Amino acid sequence: MTIKSAEIEFGSIKAAADVAAARACLRCRSTFWSEGFGERICSRCKGSAVWRSAIHEGSGQGRRRSGGRSS
Repeated sequence: MTIKSAEIEFGSIKAAADVAAARACLRCRSTFWSEGFGERICSRCKGSAVWRSAIHEGSGQGRRRSGGRSS
């Protein structure tokens, strides 16, 4: 299968459902303006101490896949 470079523009590919819209927060259920389907938690909830303490910023390690292989 060959793909011509003119057929792919990675910067402009966007899912049809990825549109800005009013959505319900998955945590508190309040309605907020979301820029896309990946944004489902409102800024009020993201600013809460509970939300911030659950996400450790700066570890830099991320998740590692376990596939039975060692690095």
